Amino acid sequence: MSFLDLIKKAFSSPNSDRNYWVHVRCDRCGEVITARVDLYNDLSMDFDVKQYRVHKVLVGTGRYHCFQRIEVTLVFDKNKRLVDRSIHGGTFLAPEDVAEAKAAYDRAMQEAEEARKARLAKLAARASESEAKESLSNPQF
Repeated sequence: MSFLDLIKKAFSSPNSDRNYWVHVRCDRCGEVITARVDLYNDLSMDFDVKQYRVHKVLVGTGRYHCFQRIEVTLVFDKNKRLVDRSIHGGTFLAPEDVAEAKAAYDRAMQEAEEARKARLAKLAARASESEAKESLSNPQF
């Protein structure tokens, strides 16, 4: 293997057999978060039961002011196959459900943003209305 091949291999995308992907939905805001577990570096050996464990704490983007911590614990056997998983603060998603869940989350956030803008417009209209009434009742000569 040449030197250039080694460099290319070092900077290429990780192998699929090396990674385990975790897809979760936040219980608080519904944001979909995807995380990668590197099966060569992230796992810790539990020598008593001869299993590998990994504990990840995931936090979303915070785009809509939700910084809920989602704690994920995965247990793998000696061949690095998933045997158990647990989650606190979220729910697991199947890989085929991720696109649909992200689309639903984006729609819900768009609707919430439109409702917020409508409320702000109403408040601004009321404020300008009350200012107009006040200026008519108190003419300044």
